Amino acid sequence: MDELIKQGQWWWLLVVPIATGSLALLGSWLGSRLGKTTEHEQWLRNEKIETYSEYLETIRRVDLLLERVVGGVSKPVELMEATDELGGSRLRLISSEAVREATKSHRDRRQALTEYLEHISPATVQTPEFKSASEKLHQSRTHLAELMARDLNID
Repeated sequence: MDELIKQGQWWWLLVVPIATGSLALLGSWLGSRLGKTTEHEQWLRNEKIETYSEYLETIRRVDLLLERVVGGVSKPVELMEATDELGGSRLRLISSEAVREATKSHRDRRQALTEYLEHISPATVQTPEFKSASEKLHQSRTHLAELMARDLNID
């Protein structure tokens, strides 16, 4: 150390500790930022898993009720009330744009099918129009589930 001072390179005595401390602070800050980002991403993924699961379970319950309406066991009004459960405000907050669009499309198809069932008797349900609307609803449900899986990076 005395040699550095005698040679006029005393500034090394200040630069090395300052640089070391600065790099330590930078590393600490960077680690903190990356940790928070990872933690937030994991929290968001967990929220999506829970929300998507609940939403798909609600769709399943509504589908069972739809079968009961088609079979004449339940009334279309019950189906309308159950369909109202598919509001999904939480879903709209955390899902991707593609999932939101697919959810809206699925809800519109279900609404159209429910309105159709309101105006016909159970005996005349199996018309080509009903079968077509029912198939489109099934396709939109499948598409929605695929988009949700893709949003969660599940293959």
